[in-house]
Amino acid sequence: MRAGKWKEFYMEKAKIDGLQMFSFMFLFQFGSLIVTGLGLEVKQNNWIAVLVVSGINILLILLIYGPIYNRFPNLTLTGIFLENTGKIVGTVLSIIYNFYFILIAGFILRDTGDNMIKYLLPETPIEVVLLMGVLLISYSCFLGIEVFARVAQLLFFIMITLGIMGNFLVFASGIVDPIHLLPILEDGLFPLIKTVFPTIISYSEMVVFFMILPYLNKPQNGVRIGTLSVLFSGLSVSWTFALTIAVLGVYGTELADLPLLDTAQKINVGDFFQRMDPIVILTLFIGLFVKLNIFFYAGVVGMAELFKKQKHQPFILPAAIMIFVIAIVSVENEIEKKELFKEKLPLFIELPILIIIPCILLVIIAIRGKWQKRKHLQPYSKGSMKDE
Repeated sequence: MRAGKWKEFYMEKAKIDGLQMFSFMFLFQFGSLIVTGLGLEVKQNNWIAVLVVSGINILLILLIYGPIYNRFPNLTLTGIFLENTGKIVGTVLSIIYNFYFILIAGFILRDTGDNMIKYLLPETPIEVVLLMGVLLISYSCFLGIEVFARVAQLLFFIMITLGIMGNFLVFASGIVDPIHLLPILEDGLFPLIKTVFPTIISYSEMVVFFMILPYLNKPQNGVRIGTLSVLFSGLSVSWTFALTIAVLGVYGTELADLPLLDTAQKINVGDFFQRMDPIVILTLFIGLFVKLNIFFYAGVVGMAELFKKQKHQPFILPAAIMIFVIAIVSVENEIEKKELFKEKLPLFIELPILIIIPCILLVIIAIRGKWQKRKHLQPYSKGSMKDE
């Protein structure tokens, strides 16, 4: 199966530019970290933990995801599996990853619904909110990746504008106290890494972009865009967490459901600019919306590729039903949710899917590449010996 042939027949005819891809990746990472954080165990070192997570993600891109992508820039993850592991194994792996994309989309949808009810629509039934979310992302997926890319680019600039505005108002309010950030790494760096290790795995979700990167108009820039997006999103979130702790203190951050929202509520500039809650709420839902759309689109496109269909639209309805059901039956209890997302999911599902299997795939690609190269050079070597 040739890479070009797979792309030609089983992928949407679309192209997105580098800035749009950067917007996708930045908002994806920013939304992952800013909404959930890394847990309260690291206390005032939360901002350092974000830098550690971002650094590990960059290493994963440079050492694992990047080499795989550079070898097959025109193939999605489904195509890469089928190309390198055979039809049976490749199909099984593709089904596993597509189900993972749909599963995470369902969890994100539930998280979005819970936050919307908590902060915006407290009297609305959760089923109605989830249905609205499903309809929105289904329509976005129906329009295609190019339309969503333009929307993501617009949302990126809105996010940057809101961030600059919010930072200015926080400092203008005179509520920042850097003393809250001390002491720094009082127990050293390794205890911090050990504490957040399960969470680190959860934020190594860049593998989903294998389903979108083939649409990049300049494939040679894919790894660079991914690295820069993780770097800048990590720095942005790290700064945001540091600012939040400097305002609320460690104790105040621990008590807050959404520390960034509590920080915005303390803003008061001349008794005119007060309680800038909408900035935080809009930031929250931009990140969740983009991440939800990317996982949903990846699952839909993966299903279309498995059935060898060029148009992905017929698979939107079954995928939408699946994520709606997953969101409905998802855990509601905060303790159970923490146990699932901070302990079970990272170690038992995401560790093999996001790290172990890609490592094995990279080894297979390297072995196949050397074998094909040796096979290609072998006839030339024999001919040269005869001539001598």
